Amino acid sequence: MEKIFLKYPAKIMKIKRKLEKALDIKISKIGEEIVIEGEGMQEFEALQVLEAIDVNFHTKVALLLRDSDYILEKINLKDYVRQSRLSTIKSRIIGTKGNTKREMSILTDCEIIINDNTVYLIGLTDDANIASKAIRSLIKGSTHSSVYAFLEKSRRIRKEHELLGDNPSL
Repeated sequence: MEKIFLKYPAKIMKIKRKLEKALDIKISKIGEEIVIEGEGMQEFEALQVLEAIDVNFHTKVALLLRDSDYILEKINLKDYVRQSRLSTIKSRIIGTKGNTKREMSILTDCEIIINDNTVYLIGLTDDANIASKAIRSLIKGSTHSSVYAFLEKSRRIRKEHELLGDNPSL
């Protein structure tokens, strides 16, 4: 049995049956805690899926985390910048009208959500690592053009390896 505190437990309880069926677990709410009952690995997967839904990933995207090739990565912006710079850094990651975030998502095949002071990514492990590296580069002050160039090069290399049947780790 695992317990998790979520910011929006009502969101989970609304889709409880769907999640229980998809994750092969039992979900209940005791006070402010969500309780998950199932086998060890199922509970671990459920914790990740519930956390992803809680930070606003679509349920379909969050359920990708059942596959061990997918990961949920969290980048806490406070680990990199002072409080006074958080707004600026979030703006750099989002970009004008969301263009930077959208482009990073397209080039890495990752879903990206920015909540409060944390960037969340869901994607295949290698793709999420590339997206994470790009976001960290933006945080450290790299230009958008150099980050895009890195992402485009990484994507080109991944596509070449897919054609050859390789599985490179960048």
